[in-house]
Amino acid sequence: TTTFTMTLSVTDTNKSASATVAYQVDLRDANAEEPIALMHDTTNDYYYVEMGEYNDAPVRWRVVGVEGEHYEYNENQAPTGELTFIQETYTTDHAFGDYDSSTTEGNNDYATSAIRQYLTGHDCALTWDGNDMAVTGNYLNDLGITSNNAVYKKIQAREISDLYKKINWDFTTISDGSTTVEGTDKLWIPSVAEIYSLVGGGDISTITSNWSAYYENLKFYDSTNSGQMYWLRSSNSSVNPFQIYITGELETASDADHSLAVRPAFVLEF
Repeated sequence: TTTFTMTLSVTDTNKSASATVAYQVDLRDANAEEPIALMHDTTNDYYYVEMGEYNDAPVRWRVVGVEGEHYEYNENQAPTGELTFIQETYTTDHAFGDYDSSTTEGNNDYATSAIRQYLTGHDCALTWDGNDMAVTGNYLNDLGITSNNAVYKKIQAREISDLYKKINWDFTTISDGSTTVEGTDKLWIPSVAEIYSLVGGGDISTITSNWSAYYENLKFYDSTNSGQMYWLRSSNSSVNPFQIYITGELETASDADHSLAVRPAFVLEF
């Protein structure tokens, strides 16, 4: 937006009087995108944007990474560049997928999971044993996020194949997962490696020797300050995905069809 001030003077020669009128003209580009505000919570020491609304309150997304690395908070300088945000406001719960003890297919496969379909709207949930996986609602609708939302429009989509990198539970070897599914996602559930390196702030190569140091950073609270368990997209060697417990500890979910908090992340250029 460009604003300038024009001053107009009018003189009545018969009465030797004059008047001056000043007014502003707003040269706003009607096609310009709405600017995104990076806000600063000086009480809890983090930077954030707002996207969506839940229970009549804006949903906050906290900066946890810069250029793919953990962001160390600096009260005097806001982060810039390719920023990773994670949902800071607790909103909804959802199952990861159906539970079926007779098969390992689908339960812990993020690409074809119910939670991915809930987040993205992609028709990706598997059907097996004659039953569709339980997908309830739509995350974007639940938070009132439309395709015209200023933040959502600028989110950088990730290929599902990229989301399978460093997804395996054995992150001491950082081996990649694999999927034949194609597509791009703007919102995604963090992996074990991402939640510990970006949110926790740990060195993923040595984290197994110091788990407890990261518990506090990984806790997730609702509006009543009650701790919430939330999903990760990584799975262990059994049929179920990982979760972060209310204490901040990493655990294997007992069933993929449990409803846990949905805590997605996204990448945005600032």
